[in-house]
Amino acid sequence: MDAIEKIVEQILEKGQIEVSTYKKAEIDRIDQEYQEQEEALVLQESKLIEKNQEQTNKAFKQKENRQQLEIKQAILNQKQEYLEQLFLKSVERMNQWTQAEFQQFAEQIITQLPIEGEASLIVGEHSNGKLSNQWLLEHSTEKLKLRLENKLVPGSGGFIVAKEGVEYNFLFSSLVQEVKKTESFNVLESYFSN
Repeated sequence: MDAIEKIVEQILEKGQIEVSTYKKAEIDRIDQEYQEQEEALVLQESKLIEKNQEQTNKAFKQKENRQQLEIKQAILNQKQEYLEQLFLKSVERMNQWTQAEFQQFAEQIITQLPIEGEASLIVGEHSNGKLSNQWLLEHSTEKLKLRLENKLVPGSGGFIVAKEGVEYNFLFSSLVQEVKKTESFNVLESYFSN
């Protein structure tokens, strides 16, 4: 009987060794799969974090750029407003010229006009009374004789010289508008360069 018990014992021992070996192999395999899955999850998580970080950085950069653009636009709008005020104040200041200042301005214009013969001079409302027919007679040239019209250009300063349907506009608002079109950039640059 000892021999049978010994064989049974050996079979049991061999079975336990096989079970133990199989159990260890299965545990190692499960551990390996777990380790691989954990590494894959960590990699996936790091890629997700990286992607989220890139999206966050991109969104931040876009927002920063948008804010910088809005600031630049606000500054530009403010400068434009200052420029607009400057031009409006220029017109207001010209409208307040004394009679002597206005006559000096008119004389400079009249001597440079490229027309000959008789022409009409229509004064703006804000310049009314600063020129007279007598003054125009005194400042007419051999080539050009101006006569003062009784009508006024409402809400304006300066004057218009008209001959045969052609008008030469020297209203202050128009003159300033021309300067504004051609010199706005230079005025802005010199005004805000400090």
